[in-house]
Amino acid sequence: MSIEPYEIFFTGRNDPRDGCIVIGEDVRHVFYEFDTEVTDYAANMKTTVQSDRQPVATFEWSMGGREFGLATIYDRSIPMTQLVMPTGQPNARMFTSFDGRIYSWRRMQEDPNSYELIAAPGHQIGIFRRFDQETPVGPSWGTFQYIFTDPMLLLESLMALNLNRWLDGTYGLASG
Repeated sequence: MSIEPYEIFFTGRNDPRDGCIVIGEDVRHVFYEFDTEVTDYAANMKTTVQSDRQPVATFEWSMGGREFGLATIYDRSIPMTQLVMPTGQPNARMFTSFDGRIYSWRRMQEDPNSYELIAAPGHQIGIFRRFDQETPVGPSWGTFQYIFTDPMLLLESLMALNLNRWLDGTYGLASG
């Protein structure tokens, strides 16, 4: 990234689905919380994403079948698989943003706990790094540096990132 990136911090639990807090500033204050409620261990789990204590998105997890479940971002609902579609490239999965643009998260070979956010055609616009550090907001276990200011793209990117991290942590490396 050649321009000065914004940086936000991951605090709370290092769990992509529950207890993860994302905080920082770009052109505005950024604060997201990912919290999962289990209502029925056999069938129902829901991750709610809040921004400043207001629900803005959800993952409704399906416990079986071919789909992971449903993702709702504001008033747009899509299958969760659309946030982690194959790209044909190793260690990468793509998603289509609300504005129709295609982005992908690529797990980095030199550090499999880190991911880069790519805008077509191959332009890096962000990077997530997993490491423990002290920050202005307290202890942090990861950072996301990015060079865009669209709040909807940020939310979609964070949801796709956390879904990628959960898949890779549960099932192994992204296959592309």
